[in-house]
Amino acid sequence: MKKLFHFGVLLLALLVFVPAAGRNDIPDTAENDIPIISKKKWVGIWDYTVSDVPPEYTNGQIHVTKSGRDYLVELVMEYGKLSGKSVMLKSKVLYFEVDLDGAPIKITINREDDSISGEASTPDGVFFLEGQRRE
Repeated sequence: MKKLFHFGVLLLALLVFVPAAGRNDIPDTAENDIPIISKKKWVGIWDYTVSDVPPEYTNGQIHVTKSGRDYLVELVMEYGKLSGKSVMLKSKVLYFEVDLDGAPIKITINREDDSISGEASTPDGVFFLEGQRRE
């Protein structure tokens, strides 16, 4: 037991005091831009589908990133990207707005592990969405 304790202390000391070699040798590729995510958090890429909308809006991705204490949201669709505004996160519910062709759309998404469901409230009505975390 005493040897195991000393091994643990030595390992911790090595991790804390020995600098990581070659950190600057990591190539700058698109793979490095993918955030490391925990399955219990919002940060990551979410594939989604929406029913009863024109085909160009039927599916896409929701990219969620975190900068300091703020969450940033970007909708990526076949024809382009939309930046989320007024982003709020409360527990397992993400709220944000986007402007689509001049029309404000309020989006509310609930998360349950790696699945999402929610709605987009538009001037043309409410549309339901569902999706999952991209792996």
